[in-house]
Amino acid sequence: MMALVWVIDLVVTIVKILGGRTEVNPVLRFGMWIAVLCAFVLGLAAVAGLVVLLNHWLSTL
Repeated sequence: MMALVWVIDLVVTIVKILGGRTEVNPVLRFGMWIAVLCAFVLGLAAVAGLVVLLNHWLSTL
């Protein structure tokens, strides 16, 4: 349960940094935005891959 609190605290801190409410180095903020965008693109690619696999599996039935 304590791990969940730590994860929520980490997410809140990251959102504050990305939103500009916490003063950090602009390079760090830019890098964090790049990381968030890369994670989003990776998620989209994973979903697309799963859809292709589902299509392949359904076509073999």
